[in-house]
Amino acid sequence: MAVATARWLILFLAVSAKAWASADEEQWKAGGAVGGQVVQKEKRRVVAASEAGTVTAADVVDAAGTVYRLQFITMDPGALFLPVQLHADMVFYVHSGRGNVTYIQEGASESSSLEVERGDVYNLEQGSILYIHSYPNATRERLRIYAIFSSNAIGSDDPSHPTSEAYTSVSNLVKGFDVQILRLGFGVSPDVVEAIKSAKSPPSIIPYNPDQEKKEEQSSWTEDIFDALWGIGDPVNKKKKKKEKKQKGKKEKSKTFNFYSGKPDVENCFGWSKTMTNKDLQNLRGSDIGMFMVNLTTGSMMGPHWNPKATEIAIVTHGSGVVQTVCPSSPSSTGGDSGHHEGGRGGEEGERNHHEQGGGSECKNSVLRVKEGDVLVVPRFHPMAQMSFNNGSFVFVGFSTHMGQNHPQFLAGKQSVLQVIGKEILALSLGQKNSTAVEKLLSAQTGSTIMACISCAEELERKAEQEEQEDGEPNRVVSVLVSCVRSFVWSRSATVAGFVEELLH
Repeated sequence: MAVATARWLILFLAVSAKAWASADEEQWKAGGAVGGQVVQKEKRRVVAASEAGTVTAADVVDAAGTVYRLQFITMDPGALFLPVQLHADMVFYVHSGRGNVTYIQEGASESSSLEVERGDVYNLEQGSILYIHSYPNATRERLRIYAIFSSNAIGSDDPSHPTSEAYTSVSNLVKGFDVQILRLGFGVSPDVVEAIKSAKSPPSIIPYNPDQEKKEEQSSWTEDIFDALWGIGDPVNKKKKKKEKKQKGKKEKSKTFNFYSGKPDVENCFGWSKTMTNKDLQNLRGSDIGMFMVNLTTGSMMGPHWNPKATEIAIVTHGSGVVQTVCPSSPSSTGGDSGHHEGGRGGEEGERNHHEQGGGSECKNSVLRVKEGDVLVVPRFHPMAQMSFNNGSFVFVGFSTHMGQNHPQFLAGKQSVLQVIGKEILALSLGQKNSTAVEKLLSAQTGSTIMACISCAEELERKAEQEEQEDGEPNRVVSVLVSCVRSFVWSRSATVAGFVEELLH
């Protein structure tokens, strides 16, 4: 009997270990269906790191299973992000600092440049080559760029081991070829090619403070490589183009959109918000990614709303806050209880019946606390409300998928969809015998989507923590059980009686 019990316990331990080992992976896969996904700043993976800067990344997924890669590029003043070729479309936002983004579109023979600063937004197509120079400054402010990459090539069963990166360094593109291929392709001696291939590849970000005059006089070897890669390296035409370019003066300049220029879409004493889409901005033409920024003052709230066609991927840029998301009810749900508890953590029987269309993952109402650097993903159709704490503001910037076709729907405010439904139909929907309460609800709504909400974040967080503690008691018991099982399995001198005695105590 002791042997049989031991075998059963070993099997239990193995199954439990496998289930828990895959918990993070399953949470990532189902992130678009459980009501909200948070990627903490500490959980990002490091893509590149050097004394001049770092690149970290995080993958997020929407309810449809589409994977988006976020990268956070941080560069010290006077640094260079070395040339890369994009494998995916890229939309980026400049969080701080100043610099120059130089890019060469596929098939182009000349580069274009962007003078970027805080608040700028721009879009680059896959196949383009780009490099970034952060300007030196007296305050030592770093250039921080938040970028999102979207492509069918990006995807993985495990977010920590992606199947494809967002870009490839030009160094790898060149050095990957055989010596003979490079010698004939560039028309240089074997010594030159050997010198290039034998050199140690530098990190992705290096210190870079060139003297401007020397920079203008020296030949641009990067242009030679770009021309060779695109197959347009004609020496005669190149000299002619250089002459024309010199006559024109500076290289082509492009313009960016800036969140801090112009008036916000909504602004009052409780905060402001601004949205831009591919329909509003020439820079985003050809991309289905839009951007938004929300700045909430202390004790404020962005009113309840949802996106019918877009997934919101928000990055907290300042402060901290609480976001409540509501799982949309399935058509088969019955009764007046949607499974939503005030804390937003819970939900019992009705909660378990909520699933995202097309997926089997459990969908739950959520109360999520996020801090600076965290990423929050809210799938389409999921109503949400963002709240700041009483002791500080809450600022977040984000990307919206399919933004061109999306029109956010607000529950509160004069433009609320509830106003359009009408009080009688709405009263029936809310289980009210008469429309008096609903009429008061609609008439009391303010004209703005940003409003005061004193202590809302604190109260929601308190209730969520209380429910979490209550729900965590069974998990604690299981933890103790597994610990006992582990001790029993690895203790050769243990007996079944000894194990039972340890478990009971």
